[in-house]
Amino acid sequence: MRYRIEFGQSDANRMKAQKFRQRVFRESEVGLDEDKFDKISDHCLIFDEKKDDKLVLVFRSRSFSSMKDILCSYSAQYYDLTKLTRLPFKPLEIGRLCVDKTAKDPFLLLTAFKYLASLISNGRRDFIFGCTSFPGANNPKHLASLRSLKKNQLAGPKLSITKKSNSILDIKTIIGSDKRKMNNNFLPPLLKFYLRLGGKVSDHAVIDRDLDTLHVFTYLDLNGKKNNYL
Repeated sequence: MRYRIEFGQSDANRMKAQKFRQRVFRESEVGLDEDKFDKISDHCLIFDEKKDDKLVLVFRSRSFSSMKDILCSYSAQYYDLTKLTRLPFKPLEIGRLCVDKTAKDPFLLLTAFKYLASLISNGRRDFIFGCTSFPGANNPKHLASLRSLKKNQLAGPKLSITKKSNSILDIKTIIGSDKRKMNNNFLPPLLKFYLRLGGKVSDHAVIDRDLDTLHVFTYLDLNGKKNNYL
């Protein structure tokens, strides 16, 4: 196999992930992209053995014992998740996914998503969530992409994600007035992964000036076909 995967909470892996994220997210070789959630999360690192075992992709995951606990998640900093806490699910948060900008092999993301699927299955998780980001907080391409989500991918009223951040873009109002052709070609790979499996997104996006991104809360209810929550 071309790719080698390391996974866990070791200090060494965490620092490799933080340094890699600093280079990709902030375009800097100095410092670490870190936050208070890193030490309580598992980090997945994927290395390309055809390129001298170069680190090419990272993401982190965090399991919760109950839906009530997701109020202490990374995503809960930006979105009010109170309505979700009544659900009888086993949640898993995925985040901070980033890919080396020189990596061109389409099987890299496939490898990451296959491993992610194994984490979900082995951990018997049935509610996957996180913030999926669009690079560039003011990129006009995002308007058409977000508008493409409006028709079928927004969370239903019973599981709506309440606004919490002051810096938001309302998909239903601002995007609805945009007349440009709908386009989902610029959707982030992780978001496409969620949507293919029936994922839903919040009706608003949060503007993150620190990382210069625009992100939406995304969740995947793996038991959605059995329940009537949506």
